[in-house]
Amino acid sequence: MKAGFIAVVGRPNVGKSTLINKLVSEKVAIVSDKAGTTRDNIKGILNLNNNQYIFIDTPGIHKAKHLLGEYMTNSAIRVLKDVDVILFLLDGSQEISTGDQFVMERVMEAKKTPRILVINKIDKLSDEQLAAKREEVKEKLGEFDGIVEISGQYAFGLPRLLEAIEPFMEEGIKYYPDDMYTDMSVYKIITEIVREKILLKTRDEIPHSVAIEILDVAKREKGRDKFDVNIYVERDSQKGIIIGKNGKLLKEIGTEARKDIETLLGEPIYLTLWVKVKDDWRKKKPFLKELGYVDEK
Repeated sequence: MKAGFIAVVGRPNVGKSTLINKLVSEKVAIVSDKAGTTRDNIKGILNLNNNQYIFIDTPGIHKAKHLLGEYMTNSAIRVLKDVDVILFLLDGSQEISTGDQFVMERVMEAKKTPRILVINKIDKLSDEQLAAKREEVKEKLGEFDGIVEISGQYAFGLPRLLEAIEPFMEEGIKYYPDDMYTDMSVYKIITEIVREKILLKTRDEIPHSVAIEILDVAKREKGRDKFDVNIYVERDSQKGIIIGKNGKLLKEIGTEARKDIETLLGEPIYLTLWVKVKDDWRKKKPFLKELGYVDEK
């Protein structure tokens, strides 16, 4: 029996959350095509062949423009020295960028932690393009303890990825029960479900300017529990976009979120969404701290 903590890192929007959801066969991380979707380190737990793989989905490492961005990047970087192995995820369909090299610099700071390069989205590459990508990796990123080529979206190459990880795991230990696939609280998952629906239904700056908070939960012995949830944005114009004409978009968000939450909880609920404006909340430490986005040093 082996167990190990595996950090999945990379620049924003390279497929980290999709990969972990596929590995765990559960939706532990919300997914969208918006950079910066993941804001916290989220654990996805896979129990397979008497081994326990604890994957840590990290926010995309980038040069931050506000306090929320600093929290996201710092939380990803901090975990690198405390894990058994680092998976550096690369979008194989794109040229290796300065953003990827910035991530590599942070990975190199964890000098003693083994690192495996994972070239993702190879379903988009020909054999010739994949060979060229391997050469580009050597030139721009350097050496790794292993290289694995996968398609996270289609679950191709995942058995080989697990085989590459296993030598770095610890013998004779188990950290979580067999039936546990994440350590995230139910209430945290609920806020992430609401945020995901907003990400999927809005464009431009809206996704980055949204924060979700459960305001109240009314537990009822008979009948449905009632959840009141606040959606925070930074400007009145953003509030108007999320609400939509005659409240149509907010109703759609609420309906889709409620269905997912009911699947999660296994019972029907009432869900009420409120949209409130908090000017420049991503730059305000007291409010970020309330939402759990600022760590005390």
